[in-house]
Amino acid sequence: MTSSAGPARRPAWHLLVPLGALELGLLAALGWWPGSAFPWPALLLFGGAFAAYGVTAGGLGRTTGGLVVIWVLAIAMRLTLLPLAPVLSDDVYRYLWDGHVQLSGVNPYLHAPAADELLELRTPYHGLINNPTVQTIYPPLAQMAFFVIALLGGTLLRAKLLWLAFDLATAWVLGKVARATGRDPRLTQLLYLWSPLLIVEVAWSGHLETLGLFPLALVILLARRPLGGGAALALAALTKFAPAVALPALTRRHGWKLAGAFLAVSVGLYLPYWGAGAALFAGLRTYGENWWFMKGPFVVLEALFGDPLVARRAAAGIVLCVVAWTTVRRYSTERALLWVLGSGMVLTPTFHPWYVLWMLPMAALGASRPWIVLTGLSFIGYFGLGTYQEIGDWPQPVLARGAMWIPFLFLLARDAVRLVRQPLEPDQPTRDAEPSEQRADSG
Repeated sequence: MTSSAGPARRPAWHLLVPLGALELGLLAALGWWPGSAFPWPALLLFGGAFAAYGVTAGGLGRTTGGLVVIWVLAIAMRLTLLPLAPVLSDDVYRYLWDGHVQLSGVNPYLHAPAADELLELRTPYHGLINNPTVQTIYPPLAQMAFFVIALLGGTLLRAKLLWLAFDLATAWVLGKVARATGRDPRLTQLLYLWSPLLIVEVAWSGHLETLGLFPLALVILLARRPLGGGAALALAALTKFAPAVALPALTRRHGWKLAGAFLAVSVGLYLPYWGAGAALFAGLRTYGENWWFMKGPFVVLEALFGDPLVARRAAAGIVLCVVAWTTVRRYSTERALLWVLGSGMVLTPTFHPWYVLWMLPMAALGASRPWIVLTGLSFIGYFGLGTYQEIGDWPQPVLARGAMWIPFLFLLARDAVRLVRQPLEPDQPTRDAEPSEQRADSG
């Protein structure tokens, strides 16, 4: 017998424990099983973990409680992969190197790792540093974090632990935003904490993305506090530059105090490295002009313009048009970040799987199916890893790129009309906001 209010909901642990254990087991096999080669069966193991994650998220609304179980299993998933040396990416060795040279008193922007000037500083992992002839591309906040890692011993484990600290802090902030806006914090935190891509890229590969995701989440939480929001946006942008493009929209929404805070924090963080002069952006220019990987809609621009550099400028122009649109429409913080960062993600000529993690805070808050799905599909980017490890060449077949991009673009197009027609919502309230303003921004 059920009441008139509807059927009773079962305890969440009935759902979370078996599916969480399944996801954990599949991720453990992906990392620890010697037979987990790329592309197969590694992609199947990750796909199974992502399926368990999706089924759990889909069924959570029919349950009660379970927030503690979500956190316990999320931490267990991370600890399972934490001891492993990176296999999918070697970026973390560049982090360690940049911190090492700073600890030795050298500005990391001045010289590439292979430079003769740094010959005496070479470490046992020097041969693992990617693109050793290119100067560092990482902004000042990232460099300061690398320096802290060097101070703590400069090991792979210490780097991972620092990123995991920011990872869990980001989940906590997203939970606060969800509660403040009337959303289910269990779903928000599960979509973030149980993301297989996030777990693999941070706990296993040691990518720094969570250093920027934490202030990005703070930007949303502090939306009604311009000084705090502007400072947080600067911290996110000086981990990786992309969030800076949201500055015009957020300034229009919240006023010039936000822009002032952004500028002050940015200048302050750049000052210790200013002596590098033009070399501050030398590596970034090389990256922007020459790198491409698993490009999706960008190929349309290449076909139209013929010249890859012209196509890159056209992509930048489209993103600026999106920035102008969100600015004129005075989009809320969460919605502006989703549109601006999302347009750049879609049009980038270089799409490594971990890049999409920058969309995860907004996707988790809005339960955005297209972007959540892309966090799973992006792992197809590792399709050619096995070949690369054998012969040094990374194939990127059209079929693999189509399998990654087409389902996502279909879902995104389906949601586009709804998002455009959706009425504008107020920003996420802070604690001193009026109760009447506590409405969810579906942005």
